[in-house]
Amino acid sequence: MRSTGVPSRVLAVLTGGALLAGLVTGPAIPASATTAEPSPSATDAVPGLSTTIDGVPCGDEPTWHTGDGNYLVAHWATTFEVPTAETAVMYAVVNPDGVDVDVTVAPVDDNVATSRDRTLSLDHGKVYTLEVRFRGSDGLWNPEPVASCVFGVRHPPVVSAVVPVLGADAAYVYGEARGGVGVAGQYLVAATREGEPVMFEYAVTGSSTRPTAWESLAVVDGERPLITVVPTAEGRQYLHLRGIDQYGVRGPTRVNSFLVGTAGTTRPTPPPVTVTEPEDGTPDDGRIPLEVVLTSDLSARAMGEVVLRYGTREVGRTTFDAPSETVLVEQSLVGTGFQNITAEYRQFEGEPTLSTTARICAKDCAFTGGKATITAAGDIRLDPGLRAEVSGFSPKPTRYRYEWLRAGKVVSSGERDEDAYYLSLPSDEGQTLTARVTAYGPRMTPKTVTTSVKIGDRVGADVCAGGKTIGTRWLSNYPYCRTGDNGGTGLVGEPGSGLALEMLVAKPWPGPGYSYSESGEPPADQGYSADYWFNSEGYVQGRGWEGLKRKDDVYYLGSVGENRRLEAFRIDDGGVLAPYYDVWYRAYSPQRGWLGWAKNGENAGATRFGHTIEAVEIRVLPTGKRLESASGNAAYYSAPVQQQVHVSSYLRPSNTWRAPVIGGATAGLTSTNQRLNALRVDVDGTQYSGGVQVAARVEGDGWRSYVSNDRVAGTYHATNRTSAYRMRLTDQMAAQYDIYYRTHVAGTGWLGWARNSGRAGTESYATRITAVQVLLVKKGDPAPPNAYGRAAYLD
Repeated sequence: MRSTGVPSRVLAVLTGGALLAGLVTGPAIPASATTAEPSPSATDAVPGLSTTIDGVPCGDEPTWHTGDGNYLVAHWATTFEVPTAETAVMYAVVNPDGVDVDVTVAPVDDNVATSRDRTLSLDHGKVYTLEVRFRGSDGLWNPEPVASCVFGVRHPPVVSAVVPVLGADAAYVYGEARGGVGVAGQYLVAATREGEPVMFEYAVTGSSTRPTAWESLAVVDGERPLITVVPTAEGRQYLHLRGIDQYGVRGPTRVNSFLVGTAGTTRPTPPPVTVTEPEDGTPDDGRIPLEVVLTSDLSARAMGEVVLRYGTREVGRTTFDAPSETVLVEQSLVGTGFQNITAEYRQFEGEPTLSTTARICAKDCAFTGGKATITAAGDIRLDPGLRAEVSGFSPKPTRYRYEWLRAGKVVSSGERDEDAYYLSLPSDEGQTLTARVTAYGPRMTPKTVTTSVKIGDRVGADVCAGGKTIGTRWLSNYPYCRTGDNGGTGLVGEPGSGLALEMLVAKPWPGPGYSYSESGEPPADQGYSADYWFNSEGYVQGRGWEGLKRKDDVYYLGSVGENRRLEAFRIDDGGVLAPYYDVWYRAYSPQRGWLGWAKNGENAGATRFGHTIEAVEIRVLPTGKRLESASGNAAYYSAPVQQQVHVSSYLRPSNTWRAPVIGGATAGLTSTNQRLNALRVDVDGTQYSGGVQVAARVEGDGWRSYVSNDRVAGTYHATNRTSAYRMRLTDQMAAQYDIYYRTHVAGTGWLGWARNSGRAGTESYATRITAVQVLLVKKGDPAPPNAYGRAAYLD
């Protein structure tokens, strides 16, 4: 052990589990071994200091230590010849490139510092430096080692690849029964690593445990190490194999298992190579690419040579460095049409040639046979998940093109495997659907086959809905998912019950064969999609609009257990089925009754009025089919919007002005023998300038001129009767909103809604108007529905 003053290196601690092996020392391996540059000496820097590796002194000349083929397990010990105040020693193992590959600290006990066993991944044939460091007066490890020595590493031979000899009587492998008792096979030791073997030991047993008796095979220069096995038992057998180096050190045992067959289970050895025809990327270059694939028996090591012949003429050859190789054959050498190519394979020199024949298309070949069939999990007329299955083509095509046609027009096509599948949509109902499949192969003439089916009437989409009212307990999933009849009503809650909904569940229920998502649109990174889903939001008392939430397995709108009203909601649909359906919904409020129908993302309910929702009705209908409103109420009311409007009504013969009401509320009376004869309408925008102008149709005068905000339209100081009204917004309010209004006629009920100067009321003065409603609607938002489809003005 010598003292040194070498500057410190970067510490890189490499640790890990390893196989344990006995360590031996021996003579140095040849001088050509790679050796670390020794540290410069610092004579007598630390006198009386000696270090050992596994008890062997370590000095300026390397001692050699043997690993197990993968790791070296060793420990270091440093002895102080005189008492020392050091309490610990740091050891660093440095590779020939000057990089620390292991660092450990060992305590000093009775003047000796001994490390624990170190399991190190060190290279065979290399010399490493072991450095020793002490702590400084500051308690930190000194940057310079106080001593160093060198040691070498030698690993025994490690068998890394063993393959069966294909020309033997039997080629024994792991997964398939071959040969039989007494049928000889051979294995080739195809590759070793680490130490150089001079001998192999092997044994064949019926167990994977280490054998007690071994046979030996000396390594002879110029000869391949071949292990002959003659099974003495059927079933699973084990070949145990290990190498021995020139020092007599045995490497780790490699165990290969194989199956020995019986008369009923033995399988023949497969052909050594298979010749296939890949897609030809350059079909006009006059050359035929052939892919020659080695048997899986040689998966451990690709090897050997193959010669391709057309008749007796050689047309190509290759050696195997990979499981498959591509050989280019001149087309002019093999003619046209289908031709037979012989593949002659030899595993290694001295082994017999093994032949197999492949039928290839040289040029202008035709497929025979072939058909297409449309299949489904259920009845192909009703199940939307269809697949085009292809069979019977000879030779086997390398690719297909799938086309799906509805009434003769292509609706889907492609050459991917997934293009064989087709999701039949509602637009296919009653139509003839055809699958047209074209087969392709290298230098083959394409061939097309077709098959058809007439699609029947499928079950339409429905809705699964449920809800929870304030003050009730949380239940399981089932009560929150109830369906109506196909396309029927999903009714949640009870009108007039006095119970306010706090939570609403609504998810699509498509017909059989379609997938759906109950949590909204599936995220793009989720890995799967759905055919139909609802994107929903709910307006929660005191918080505003919120998306779907989850409790247990239930996705819902609103809140649970917080005593907060669900005031409004909106539901839109998505997925491939969305173009074929509309989702309709409405809310029941005790203050207004059933509101109008909203659809496809429109708002439903009333926000910031303090109103409750007692019931909700949801339907999924085919696109274009409408639902009529009996009440004519709007689907949605927003307090901040409608509070910009105030309407006062004057009734006769009581001759009284009633208190003003806000937009959407009823000005006047719907059950009365009086007449609404005059109005004062005031629009005061909170964000925009402008107001409203109102015109009245008065008996004896006809249509009077428009009057401005809060001015009387109609007459209250005379007996002339008023039969109709017109209203229009001004300035910025006119650019931001539409104004809707309707009249209530005695004996008839509410008429339809008029808009922006349209006429609302009747032509006849004898008809009695008793009430009016005025509504502000933001530009682009849906119009309120007309009760029973009635017109706004009766001629």
